[in-house]
Amino acid sequence: MASLEETSQHCNDIVESYLRLSPNESEFIKCTQDAINETKRCILDEIFCKWCPFSGEISLSYNGGKDCQVLLIVYLSCLWEYYKKGSQASFPLAELPAAFISLEECFPKLQDFIEFTAMKYHLNLYKSPLHPDKKIKMADAFDIYLNEFPRIKGILIGIRRTDPFGEKLVPIEKTDSGWPEFMRLQPILHWSLASVWSFLIYSNEPICELYSMGFTSLGKVTETDPNPYLMIENDKDHNRSNRFNWEEEHAFQNQKELNKENIESDYELVNVTETSIHTAGNQIHRDTKYYPGWYLTDDKLERCGRIKPAECYPQAPT
Repeated sequence: MASLEETSQHCNDIVESYLRLSPNESEFIKCTQDAINETKRCILDEIFCKWCPFSGEISLSYNGGKDCQVLLIVYLSCLWEYYKKGSQASFPLAELPAAFISLEECFPKLQDFIEFTAMKYHLNLYKSPLHPDKKIKMADAFDIYLNEFPRIKGILIGIRRTDPFGEKLVPIEKTDSGWPEFMRLQPILHWSLASVWSFLIYSNEPICELYSMGFTSLGKVTETDPNPYLMIENDKDHNRSNRFNWEEEHAFQNQKELNKENIESDYELVNVTETSIHTAGNQIHRDTKYYPGWYLTDDKLERCGRIKPAECYPQAPT
């Protein structure tokens, strides 16, 4: 299995390859390149100037979702750049500090993906314990984590402005009152859903299988369904299509070799280029077919599987 040094270099190769693409090749490349460059500027020029990434002061809040994965890949790319510009004789990290803070059980497929990517990306992943007998707040779970790892000063969070409560956030800010004190590091606030899909699909990195089954946003198991706007039977006018064909056809090629790594895991790799229409695997939607999650690019509809469709959008399908 590749080391963290090799994985960081590989992520840097992905990012730099995307930045060299011609903006004319796909409708989302230019805006995604702008998003990547702004994220890199924030990480390299602001975050790394305040906290050394090799000191254990920075951690990643990781839940296996698409936004977290985009942040992780770009962050590792920046880590490689920081290392190459520095004076270290050898790469000083073997694992990346990270935390999976979850108060309830998550989808088994998501749990498997988190375990797989923790190994693949060399995450020293702390997992918050579940407390089925008592209700614990998210702030308390982070407080427990920081008490165990007191060196951490800032936590990378893959939140975007289109997420709930994300509209007024800034890339670097202190936690709110009632939370343990740390700096929230949020360098992908400006990314759109389309840019997330474009970059991930081009990267050719394995993604969580749930996205191939019509999910576009992952939350509590009991409160998350595939996105109703991706239900095939509701697309009578055939409005849904894959707008990332170019990214699929020209996906980063070096991944073919990296996927030959001997990673001991039961997780089944899911690459966008190998995915077609799936049937959702939960009990309620077992016989309902959905387009893959990346067939949806409208930020306003991204979370429509998280709440009742009628509350999500005036003309949601029934």
